[in-house]
Amino acid sequence: MTPNRTPSGASHRDTGFTLVEILIAIVLVGILSAVVVVGVGSLTEQGEESACTASLDAAKAGSIVFFAQNAAHADDFTEMIADGALTVPSDVTATATTLSGQGGSWTLTLTPGSSGAAPTFACS
Repeated sequence: MTPNRTPSGASHRDTGFTLVEILIAIVLVGILSAVVVVGVGSLTEQGEESACTASLDAAKAGSIVFFAQNAAHADDFTEMIADGALTVPSDVTATATTLSGQGGSWTLTLTPGSSGAAPTFACS
């Protein structure tokens, strides 16, 4: 049996990949996968922060609408929702003083104002 000849005239028997080449490729794919996972994790955090900030803005606007309709500030979220001043999506859980994102990834808290003052809102 004669060995295969390459165009340059050198001979070789196998044209497949060596074990070392395959291991290097697997390691490179692993490193790239780790970089992607870390990148996606930070995007998820940014999304949760944006969701809380958007809910904060909506709650402030709802508070203003409630005040315009009732000449008094709302003491809790359920009051604003019942009045129609604030609408929450189905994946948001509402209690009297908190709105929570899906899975509790963020929480918006309402603190009623004292002596008729406007409530304050905080994201966490």
